[in-house]
Amino acid sequence: MERDWGERDPAWAGIRSEIVWVSNVPVHVLRADGPTAGPTQLLVHGLGGAAINWLEVIRGLSERGPVLAPDLPGFGRSQPARARASRIEHNLEFLAALIRGMGLTRVEVHGNSMGGMLSTLLAAELPQFVSRLVLVDPALPGPTSRLRELDPETLRRFAPFVVPGVGERRMMRWYAGSTPEELFAETEQYILAEEASPLRPSLRAVHVENTAYGKRHPWRFESYAAATNSVVRLLVNRRRLDDALDRITSPTLLVWGDQDRLIGRPVIERALARRPDLDLVELDGIGHVPMLEAPDRYLAAVSAWLDGRVAEVA
Repeated sequence: MERDWGERDPAWAGIRSEIVWVSNVPVHVLRADGPTAGPTQLLVHGLGGAAINWLEVIRGLSERGPVLAPDLPGFGRSQPARARASRIEHNLEFLAALIRGMGLTRVEVHGNSMGGMLSTLLAAELPQFVSRLVLVDPALPGPTSRLRELDPETLRRFAPFVVPGVGERRMMRWYAGSTPEELFAETEQYILAEEASPLRPSLRAVHVENTAYGKRHPWRFESYAAATNSVVRLLVNRRRLDDALDRITSPTLLVWGDQDRLIGRPVIERALARRPDLDLVELDGIGHVPMLEAPDRYLAAVSAWLDGRVAEVA
């Protein structure tokens, strides 16, 4: 595990891996120093992801203040305290404990996909901690009248998880029968826009290594399955997420890639219909993980909004 990621790639100089203890459980985080007077940026990754999803934007965000990107328990290199303690409710408790344990008082939270779901709940249920909120292709409910617009691959991957046990068994067959390279290549094809440039070789290598680590540690798959079940359950029984979105008081930015196959336009339109006061940056030609796929555009848009300027998105 890299102590200073600049040894791996000069673009990541100043980003370091650390182990922090949260509720007596060791958790892997990426950290970068920034102006001490600036706000801490808390970066929350998505389902199946890890802190490394944010590697390309951490240095840029650290110009505002310190950056903290955890591997949520059950993901990356953070083993959960007990089997399957990776559900939304567990990781929501974890984020609150992390903020308190690190002595943070107000943070600017960026959440992608499942991390956007977690960040929405965090901002609603613990508003005293969240000064600003950036929801990046967040996993929020879409209108039931537009389910036919779901991408077929999204249905194939996640619809089986509506029935307990079915999705997990199907996923395990795919997971067990594929190499780390094959697993990440399929994921990459799904989460990036069709016309996307490939990830930088050093970044892609890190993600393949993370996938290989998961293959060696059975708790990673168990955690993924448990988290997926909880995400699908919250999306189907949408009341808690709808209530949370309605209760957010912090200024909030939606960042959405218009080629996202997982979080489609109906989700974004529904969120804006409920909360027309939310700001939106739509990234043309980008998929589900803008901070991976187009880090410069992500930084330009988000930094401008955080600074109170109008974003100019190339």
